[in-house]
Parts: sequence; C-alpha cells; structure tokens
Amino acid sequence: MKFKSHPLRFIKILTLCLILLPSLALSDEQYKSSLEKARNLDKDNFFEDAASYWQKTIEANPPPNITLYAKLKLSETYSRLGLLDKAIGISKALTESNPEHYDSWFHLANAFAAARQYSQAAEAFKKASALKPEEGLSRVGQAFAYFGNQKPDFATEEFMKAMKIFKANKNISWYRDCRLAINQIKGFARFPPNFADLWLEKNLKRVQDTYMNTVLDLDSLLN
Repeated sequence: MKFKSHPLRFIKILTLCLILLPSLALSDEQYKSSLEKARNLDKDNFFEDAASYWQKTIEANPPPNITLYAKLKLSETYSRLGLLDKAIGISKALTESNPEHYDSWFHLANAFAAARQYSQAAEAFKKASALKPEEGLSRVGQAFAYFGNQKPDFATEEFMKAMKIFKANKNISWYRDCRLAINQIKGFARFPPNFADLWLEKNLKRVQDTYMNTVLDLDSLLN
C-alpha cells in the first residue's frame, strides 16, 4: 500500500521548526547567563541580587535539573535573607513536585525550624530521614524539632537512633553531641519550656550549617 506524500504539510512542519530553533537557543542562552550571574553573586554573598537572578533562571524554563537546582538555591537564599515564608513556600512546592528528593525535604525542614514551626519541621525532617536512613543529621534535626514542639521523650528517642548511625559511620563528634543533648534535655525538665529557646535555636542553626557545608551537594545537579 502506498501513501501519498503531502509536501505542503512537510513545508509547514519545517517552517515551524525553523521558527522554534532561534527561540529555544535564546531561552538556553538566557538561563545560562542568569545562572552564571546568580552563582557568582551567591559566592560573593550578594544574596538579594542573587535571588533575582535565581528567579530569572527559573523563568527562562531551563532543563528540570537546573530548575531544581535554582529553586533549592532560591529557597536557601530567602532563608539567609530572613524571608522564611518565601523559603517555606518554594521548598514546600519542591516537595510536592519532587516528593522523593531528600534535599527538598531538608530545605523545607530547615525553613520550618528557622520559623519556629517545630511541628512542621519535625514532619519534614522525618520524611528526609525516611528517604536517606543512613544520614544521621536529619534525625538530629528531627530530635531538636520534637524538643521545640515540647516532646522531649520523642526527641531523646531520635537522638538515640542518630547515635547508632553516627557510631556506625564513626562520626564521633556528632555521636558525643547527641549524648550531650540527651543529658541537657533531662536537665531542662525542671525549668519552664522557653528556658531552652536559645539553646534550641543555636543547635538547629548548627544542623542547618552542617547540612549546607558537608552534606548538601547541589553541584551534582549541574552535571
């Protein structure tokens, strides 16, 4: 059976491709330019300016891995600027679009913790722990969030789980810190709930800093 050719249809398709190619090339150039500017500004701690270029990178419709990278960086940048509602909004959207992505949940947990929304932080840390059970830091964050939510027994239980992971990984520093935290929680029991607020904020900040500096590997998304 022979099919008739349709030269007019072919010409239309070819014309459409020729129209789209320059547009796609322009979009590719725009996101790469914005991405480079955002990374340089972020490196130099110009976070307000970096935020606008992370947003421009996202709006240029880059590949999915670049979109994820830029949104995680934008969430991190908003946290640094104290714009926690925006950080939470972006990270929450990422957990919905990338529900199995560990870093999306950890970013959300950090933002909730910084905003003192400890119940939500505990749930986000819990999800991160389930996605990467061999990483003890998310359990530490979960433990501190439980303590902030006035659940010291739950906090102690999570610290003990984290200690097993740190012991297996020969991470002596965090193993000792977890043991110390358990003893400190017992000591806080005779004081009012807000007595340990500063201690809690300091330790959650340390969890966030450790995650950003030693656990997070966003550059892998660029490959």
